[in-house]
Amino acid sequence: MARLYKKQINFYGIVILFVTSVMTVAHADSAKPVQDKKQSESAIVLSATSIPLNHKDASITAVGSLHYLGGLKITSPNRQFGGISSFVVSPDGRQLLGVSDSSRWFVADMIYNDNNHLIDIKNAHMAPIKNLDGPQKSNALDAEAITAVDGAGFVVSFESPHTLRYFQASRPFEYNSLFSAVAQKVNFAPELPRTYASLPKNLGIEALTTLPDGRMLALSEETTVNGGIEQARGWIIGHGKIEPLRYETSTSYRPTDMATLPNGDILVLERHFSLAKGMAARLTRLPALSIKAGQSVKGKIIADLAFPFNLDNMEALAVRQNDLGETIIYIMSDNNYNRLQRNILMMFKIAAPIKKAADNINGLNRILAGSN
Repeated sequence: MARLYKKQINFYGIVILFVTSVMTVAHADSAKPVQDKKQSESAIVLSATSIPLNHKDASITAVGSLHYLGGLKITSPNRQFGGISSFVVSPDGRQLLGVSDSSRWFVADMIYNDNNHLIDIKNAHMAPIKNLDGPQKSNALDAEAITAVDGAGFVVSFESPHTLRYFQASRPFEYNSLFSAVAQKVNFAPELPRTYASLPKNLGIEALTTLPDGRMLALSEETTVNGGIEQARGWIIGHGKIEPLRYETSTSYRPTDMATLPNGDILVLERHFSLAKGMAARLTRLPALSIKAGQSVKGKIIADLAFPFNLDNMEALAVRQNDLGETIIYIMSDNNYNRLQRNILMMFKIAAPIKKAADNINGLNRILAGSN
C-alpha cells in the first residue's frame, strides 16, 4: 500500500510539475511585449551593395565641397519598400527615420566600417503612418517631408491633401515607437490650411526643416518665373503665423528636401530632369541670416551631381555632426516604386568645418510659443 501511495505521489508530482511547466511557458509567451510582435510584423528584408561615387572612375571621392564616405544600392523583395521621400538621422548616425510616398514609416540601422564609411543597412522596419482619430479623422496620404522638433516630436508634410501633421515618439530617437503614434493637428499657424489649399496637386511641400529659433521653413515644388528668375514658393511657419518667401532656383531644378546645418545655415537638395541633361541633383547652401519673410533667397551651389556620378531620383536629405565636429550629409533616392529606378543612399562629409549655433536647431516649444 505504501509503495502504491508513493507511486501515486510520484505520478501526481510529475503531472503537477508538467502542468506548472506548461503554464510557466505559456505565461512567458503571453507576457512577451506587444512591441516585439509588432516589430516582427513590420520587419522587411534589405540587401545592400556598395556603389562608387563615379560610374567611370571609382578613385574619384569628391564632388564640389563634399567628400564621399560610401554609398549603397538597396533592394528588397518586399513591395512596400521604396518611395523614400524624406528622412532624418540620429545624432550618432546609427539609425535613420524616413517617410515614403505610400505614407509609411521607414526605420533602419546604418552600418559603418572602421573608417566610418557607410557599408550596410540592416534591421529595417516599415509601418503605415497613422492618421487623425476621432471626430476630426482625416486620411493624409503621400508623405513628402519630415523634420524633427523638440524632444521626441516630428512634423510630416503630406500632399493628399496638402497638410502638416505632428507625431510624438515615446522617447527621443526611439523611432520604432512612431509606428503606434497617432497624427495630431498642428495649430501654430492658423492660416496654414488656406495657404495650402492654393497649392497645385503633386506640387506641395517637398522640403521642410526646423530653424534655430524653432520656426519651420517649408518649400514647395511649385515654381513661377518672376522677372526672368525661376522661384519656388516658400513659407516660414511658426510663432502663430505663416509668412511667405521665395526660393530662387533655375530651369528644371526643384527643391525636394532640406536640412539645417549646425550653424543654422540651410542645405537644400534640388533635383533635375531634362532630355538635354538627363537626371541630375545639386546641393545649395542658404545663409541663416538671409532667411527672412517676404524676401527672395538664393543659395550657393556646393555640389552638382550629374552623369557619370552615381545618382537617381535624389529626393531625401539628412544632416548630422559627428564626434569630431565634422558635418555629415546623407542623400537618398526615391525610386517611385519603379523597377527601372533605384533606391540609393549616399554619405558625404563637408570639407570645411562648421561651428554649432548657440541655440538648438530644433524647438517645438518655440514653434508653439504664439505670435511673438
